[in-house]
Amino acid sequence: MTVKGALQSIVARKSSWFLALLTIVCVGAVGFRAAQAGESVTFANGITAVLHDAPEITARLETSDKGQLVLTDPALGAVELADDADARTPFVAAQVLAALEAMRGLATRVTVDVFILPCTPTATGSSFARRGAIILAPGTGPISAVTQATIATHEMGHVLTWAFMDRYQDRWDSYLGLRGLDPVVNGPAARHADRAREILAEDIRFLFGGPLATASGSIENHDLDTPNHVAGLREMLAGFFSPANQGPVAVRSSAFPNPCNPLTTIEMALPTGYVSAGQDASLRIYDVRGQLVRTVTGGFLANDRVSLQWDGTTAGGSAAASGRYLYVIRLGGLVARGAVTMVR
Repeated sequence: MTVKGALQSIVARKSSWFLALLTIVCVGAVGFRAAQAGESVTFANGITAVLHDAPEITARLETSDKGQLVLTDPALGAVELADDADARTPFVAAQVLAALEAMRGLATRVTVDVFILPCTPTATGSSFARRGAIILAPGTGPISAVTQATIATHEMGHVLTWAFMDRYQDRWDSYLGLRGLDPVVNGPAARHADRAREILAEDIRFLFGGPLATASGSIENHDLDTPNHVAGLREMLAGFFSPANQGPVAVRSSAFPNPCNPLTTIEMALPTGYVSAGQDASLRIYDVRGQLVRTVTGGFLANDRVSLQWDGTTAGGSAAASGRYLYVIRLGGLVARGAVTMVR
C-alpha cells in the first residue's frame, strides 16, 4: 500500500467517531452550520473560515523525492509532514469552527484558511499560523474540546495580528505602550511566552474567545497581568479589528472550461453593486507545489462578475504541462481561490 493509501485508510477507520462527534457539536452550537471540506462559512462576528479537513488534506498529500510527505497550498506554500497519521488524532472540524464562531466582543471582516492536519508538521511539531491560515497539528489521542478551542482561538489571534496590525506600526506602538512591553526585550529572540506576538495572541484569546477558549481564566505568560486588568486594551484591539480596517473578503469563483486545453476563463462573483474604483483584477496561477506559474492582470467587469483568461502558458511564455493548478484572483479587498486542470 502507498503512503497516501495508508493515510486514507487511517482516516476512514476514524470516520465513525468523527461523524458522531461532529453531529453532537453541530447540534449544540447555536446557529452553527458545519462546512464541508473546501467550503467557506461566515460567522456573525465577521470571521470567514475556509475549511480544509483531514480527509481532504490526506487526498492532497504528495511524496517528495526524499520520501517526505508534503502539503502544498497557495495559502501555505509547502509544509512537510511526518508519516505518523496512524499514531495521531486530528482536531475535529466542528469543534474548531465552533470556537471561531464563539469569538465575541469584536466585529471584524477577515478570511482564514483552516488546515486540520492528519499528521505532524515536521518544522514545528505543533500547531501554528501563517498569514491568513491556521494549521492545526494532531494529538497523540483525542483532543479535549477546551484544548481545541484554546489553540484555534490563539492561532486566530495571530491571523488578526497579521491582517490588522503588521502593516501599521502605530498600532503596534500603541499596543506595546499600553501593555508595558519592550520591542527588544519582548522581540523574536525572547522566550516564547515573552514574545510580544505571543502575548498579543493570548490577549486576543482571553478578551474575545468563547467560553471554552477562556475556560482557564489565565494566559500563557503568568508574569503578566491578565488583559482584562489592562484598562482600554479590549476597546483598542476591537477598534483595530473593525470592518473599517478589513482584510480581504472571500467570494466565490469558477473556471470554465475545466478541464481546459489550454485556454480557460476564471470568473469571480462580486457583491451586488460592487464598484471597483478603476482597479485592475489580478490572477495568480500556482502549480501543486505552490510555485507561481503565471500572473495575469486586467479583467473584464460585467453583471457583478470580473473575469480573466489564462492561456495555459507560464511567465516565461512556455506551455504549462498537463496537471492540476491552483489559482488566486483578487480585486480590491475581494479574493477567491480555486483549481483548474490542464489537459493537453
